[in-house]
Amino acid sequence: MSDLAKDNKSITVKALKEYLKSYPDENVAQIYLEVLDNFEDDELVPDAILYNLGFSKDFLRRETDES
Repeated sequence: MSDLAKDNKSITVKALKEYLKSYPDENVAQIYLEVLDNFEDDELVPDAILYNLGFSKDFLRRETDES
């Protein structure tokens, strides 16, 4: 999994699933919720998924720095 989450060091699948429950675009949320079912809840979300949802590298770095 670490190969897929090079920049993301703190956002887990479980946390993203919770976030997607209130995501403004229900169709997009449903697609990503289905994709995330292929991962364990405690795994880090792959960078590509986060980038597609609009998270930036700077945001991911900031999340890591605050931890």
